[in-house]
Formats: sequence, structure tokens, C-alpha cells
Amino acid sequence: MSSAKRYSPGKNNDPVGQIRLGLKGILLYLMPMPVLLAAVISLVKGNFWATIINGGAFAAFMLAAVIARHGFKVEYQYNIKKLALAPRTPYKTVAALLLSSTTGATAWLAADYNLFSSILIGGATLLAFYLCYGLDPRRDKTGSIGLGVSAEEVFEALEAANIKIDAIEKARTDINNAKFDQHLDRIISKARNIITVIESDPNDLPRARKFLKVYLEGTQRVTESYVKTHRNEATTVELDTNFANVLNSIESTFDEQHEKLKKQDRFDLDVNIEVLETQLKREGII
Repeated sequence: MSSAKRYSPGKNNDPVGQIRLGLKGILLYLMPMPVLLAAVISLVKGNFWATIINGGAFAAFMLAAVIARHGFKVEYQYNIKKLALAPRTPYKTVAALLLSSTTGATAWLAADYNLFSSILIGGATLLAFYLCYGLDPRRDKTGSIGLGVSAEEVFEALEAANIKIDAIEKARTDINNAKFDQHLDRIISKARNIITVIESDPNDLPRARKFLKVYLEGTQRVTESYVKTHRNEATTVELDTNFANVLNSIESTFDEQHEKLKKQDRFDLDVNIEVLETQLKREGII
């Protein structure tokens, strides 16, 4: 089986968390400012080596801050999901090591500390980073995945589903029609709801897989096809009517299947998927 892709969730409704994430790590950019000032002073005085040392240290501090900030974003996405793969690249750990080694080297080369003291300063920086920000998550969050489905299958299915949802949302922004925009907005919301159901009980994936495939692929195809036609100004009343009918059918079918999925109604789920698939084929969508 192919290795699982990184599962990147869709939009979340946590503005407070987004604000905290935006502010987290800002001090990492501010703390090296004295080093930048020292580099400027050295440059003005014509001290070549001091300028190189301080300038290089400042660049390393900024790189550590950028890496750390990316690690915070990856960790945030990991924390808000019920199912998530642990980061395969330990961005926060890399940033902490770069920050501590740069601090120690700066203390030794630029501030005239002895080697032992510089090592202690670097170690203290590493400890301070750990206490303030922690290190990277190390365990996959696999929830209640049972024997009937593997973690790789779940993550791959969720990744594929979110890619389709994002494509539908992108196409929606290109449609200059308030009615269709509202339709697609509801459909996208309902699609994310079923992702939530699978996250709550990953063992539902075998039953939901075909539904996700038919529903999302069909919606993506018809939406992108309509956008392409609309962009070429080739839309007609008949085309708009057919598009509206298909969106109505998909939306109502989704509501029914979402309820049946939550009720563990396996038979009705498969039967109604066949009905939807037949309609999409009749409309020339799949």
C-alpha cells in the first residue's frame, strides 16, 4: 500500500486559536535585534569580521524563527484534528537546535564568553525553548481505528476528500451567481460534516468510501464544468436549470446519507448511492 499523505484539514472555525497561532513565536523575531544592531555598528566602524559574525548570527536567528513558526502551524493543525499524522519533519526541534547553537556561537565569537560558558548559554536557550514551546508531536492520532481499516487508508481517504472539497470551493468562487453560491456553500459544509463523522468513527470509512467518491467527484466535475462554460460565456437557461437540479439532488441526497451513516444503516446507504450515481450519469456528469 502506498504511504499515507499528510492529512491537511479543511477550514476550521477557531478564530481565537488562529490569533494565538499568529502571535506565537513573535519574540523569536524580536530577540535577535541587538545582534542586528551590533552588525550595523560593526559595519559602520569597518570591522569586517565582527560584521560577518553578527550578520551571520542574525540570519541564523531569523531562520530558526521561520522554521519554528512553521512548526507551530503544523502542530496547530495536528492538535485541532481528531485524526492526524505526527509531523514527519521535526520543525520545532530543528529550530530549537539551530537557535541554541547560534546563541552559543554568538556568545563565544561575538560576546567574548569562554567556550564552556558559551555552551552553557546555548544549553539554557535550548531548555528555554522547550519550556516555552515544547517539541514536536511524536505520535499519530489514530482515534478508534479498528481491524477493518488501516490508518493509512483513513488518512489517504481524508486527504483525497479534502482535495476534492477544496477544488469545489475554488470553483464556487468563480461562479457569479448568488443562488449557486449558496447551494455550493451548503454542499461544502455538508461534505465537511461527513469528514467529521469519519473522524469520530474511522471504521465507517468502508461504508462511506463509495459515497465520498461518487458525491465529491460528481460535484467537483459538474461544478468545474459549469465554471469553464460560464467563463466562456456559453451558459444558457437550460444549462443553469440542469446545474441547479443536480445541485439540489446532491444536497438532498447528502442529507439523507449523512443521517443514515450516523445511524449505521448500511443497506440504505448503498442503495441510495446507486440512485445518485445513476442520476449523475444521466446528466452526463460521471
